[in-house]
Amino acid sequence: MSQYVETVIERVTVVFAAEGKAGHHDAEIGPTTTVKEFIEIAVTKTGIEGLFEVYIEDAEDPLGHESILIEHLSVEFAPLHIAKPGKIATTVRYQGRHVEHLFRPAATIAKVTKWAVGKLAPTEDPIDFQLKHDGHVLPPDSHLGQASRGDKSIVLDLVFKVKPQG
Repeated sequence: MSQYVETVIERVTVVFAAEGKAGHHDAEIGPTTTVKEFIEIAVTKTGIEGLFEVYIEDAEDPLGHESILIEHLSVEFAPLHIAKPGKIATTVRYQGRHVEHLFRPAATIAKVTKWAVGKLAPTEDPIDFQLKHDGHVLPPDSHLGQASRGDKSIVLDLVFKVKPQG
């Protein structure tokens, strides 16, 4: 006779970022909460309105609206991202040159930085760089959709990190 323990998940707290909004939010979901239902929860929490897609951080494709959200969550923490459909036309400038690429709103600033360094300074280490928007440094763990403030285009500057002397 074999014994097993059945684990029942009642509620889980998920962390999400919303396109055009600073910071992260949290929401409770159940084991059968669909992506569409999560969008309704996120809209209520953030006050944003419109048609939305849900992404796992740095993912290229949105989750299907009828999917069960909990089935897409990984064991390792990664915030979700809720955004309007479409990619963000991203221009990165560096030393008088620039490159352009379409990124999903859920792309982290770290991912965009690594891509930009690979294109504009391929012999350099991405860890030595950061991105600025309107003169402000963007945290590497923030999302492009947050930095663009809901717009579907953005211009960023690739700059060296300031290294403390000592």
